[in-house]
Amino acid sequence: MKLEILGCSGGIGHGLKTTTFLVDDSLLVDAGTGVELLKMDQMLAIKDIVITHAHLDHIIGLPLMLATIYDQHKTPIDIYALPEVVEALKTHIFNWTIWPDYTCLPEDKPIINLHSVNVGDQLSLQGKTIEVIPAEHPSPTVGYLVSDGKASFAFSGDTGINNALWPILNTKKPDLLIIDVSFTDEVDELARLSGHLTPSHLASQLELLSHPARVMITHLKPGFEDTIMQQCRQILPSWQIDRLHHGDIINL
Repeated sequence: MKLEILGCSGGIGHGLKTTTFLVDDSLLVDAGTGVELLKMDQMLAIKDIVITHAHLDHIIGLPLMLATIYDQHKTPIDIYALPEVVEALKTHIFNWTIWPDYTCLPEDKPIINLHSVNVGDQLSLQGKTIEVIPAEHPSPTVGYLVSDGKASFAFSGDTGINNALWPILNTKKPDLLIIDVSFTDEVDELARLSGHLTPSHLASQLELLSHPARVMITHLKPGFEDTIMQQCRQILPSWQIDRLHHGDIINL
């Protein structure tokens, strides 16, 4: 299974793209500003998209991509998200005011199909099993655990302290855990209020993980990436903790 990181930043700026992961060329996990790195033929190859939540940094590339491929698409794209996220897309994005309603365009065969999922659901897409896993965030949010039967990775989504996650990971034993650590320890209260982790939060959470997965950090706030990683490594010297980078290609 090939995982290509098109975007993994907690903000924008030169060389920074927000959360967008491409799996085996035809599955997207979130659709942030990283979508703009896809060429036309790559966008046309997308068959399924799983979305963690409705915050703009995770969906902003979706409406723009649909407008780009509209005249050339052959098969509708299936999009999976929590019911609240599906409703947010319908109400606030595809509403003819912010963007055309691609759930009914073209009339004979709309370019997208929206599907509601809930925590615990398992999807069978493109030879993969995708389990919807819990997240803790001010906006309704989930993560995803993706397996092709040989290898697997878990993506936490945007999350703060999330004790419900770890029994699932201990059972499923993913090879890779991609987890949100957005803030340094110095802004603990901000992290808690906004539903993100700090290095110290991560350390307390990893005490609940019995499976020695590789851990990669995502959603770091611009300008604080080095400090966050230094703090993670200082607090967790026995763990393999790496930073996710734009352009990474991870073969599982």
